[in-house]
Amino acid sequence: MEFDRFENAIYTTEEIVAQLYESPEWAAFRLKFDMNDGGNQTLFGWLIDEKLSPDPELADYQQLLRTVLAAGGVVRVKGQQYEFELVPVVEPVVGPEVPTDRHGRPLTPAQIAWSEYRTFSESNSMEVCRQRAKTDAGYGSFFRKQYERQTGEVGDRVENLNQRQQVSAPPAEELVAFASEYHKTSTEKLRQLKRFDTNPLGAARWNQMFEACISAGLI
Repeated sequence: MEFDRFENAIYTTEEIVAQLYESPEWAAFRLKFDMNDGGNQTLFGWLIDEKLSPDPELADYQQLLRTVLAAGGVVRVKGQQYEFELVPVVEPVVGPEVPTDRHGRPLTPAQIAWSEYRTFSESNSMEVCRQRAKTDAGYGSFFRKQYERQTGEVGDRVENLNQRQQVSAPPAEELVAFASEYHKTSTEKLRQLKRFDTNPLGAARWNQMFEACISAGLI
């Protein structure tokens, strides 16, 4: 840096450019436009050559940047209209959504599994549930606990479902009566009767009767 005869600072081009890079105008410009893009670098060079005097001051550069920002990056140079490329927007990486409880706390793997077991049990027949319990250890444990809760029987009695004694079929009169009541009951009520959470004491028996009626062709 030198001084003129009035003791005013005379900056070199390199010093002016260094000051420009420290200015708020340049920070705003870089935030909006991608100056790592080769096309933007070339366009910026054209602007300086065409719009500024041979020896521009810092204020000249700053005003040029403010003008480009105000125009949204659209400029006219070399007789044509160009537009600066914006800084690319990086989409945030979204991980898999973790289910939460009613308080917004993430569920543990065990809680997620239990929820899936319950949904499966509510959506399938007792026979389908038995078949899964034979091959899925986690679901088998859930099934046994639900069985104990519904019937009061010890869980070991259903641990190996292949070895369970065949439950005697309900009498024909009971099946006819059940089927008759079934056809008179609303869909919503039927859904509540078959589910363990809404019919904890009777769902096992209800599902047994339901399957027996299907086998007998009454439903």
